Amino acid sequence: MTNISFRDSALCAIRGLFRGISSERNIKIQILIGFIIISIAILLEISKVYLITIIIVCFLVVILELFNRGFEKLIDLISPEYNKEFGKVKDAIAGIVLLTFIMAMIVSFLILYNPVINLLKEISKNSFSILLMIANIILFLIILLVIFVKNKN
Repeated sequence: MTNISFRDSALCAIRGLFRGISSERNIKIQILIGFIIISIAILLEISKVYLITIIIVCFLVVILELFNRGFEKLIDLISPEYNKEFGKVKDAIAGIVLLTFIMAMIVSFLILYNPVINLLKEISKNSFSILLMIANIILFLIILLVIFVKNKN
């Protein structure tokens, strides 16, 4: 076993994290969705406990997706040709990620539902606020579109 410094170990971990994020479309999408949900939670000023819960479930999805990526790469190294049993293992791990994503969406929905409904009720009392909210949503979507188009090139 080699003695690797903490700094070098941390750099390897960071490199692996960025490699996983940059090479996997699903991770990018999950990070984007998590960022949107966490941003909404912060804007709605939900309690810290709820915010921490949302952050945990969003991070858990990305963590498990990175684990899934690493495990798939390991299986591909062990068995470069298709193997039905390894395929079942890959599918099972992908299923775990999917279930975690569904859980994160349900938890986020349950936490954010009432605050979003209350905000919409307040906004509906003022037509200018509705126009401002629509303009902000359109601007946000344009920014996301620009980010995605830039990343594709």
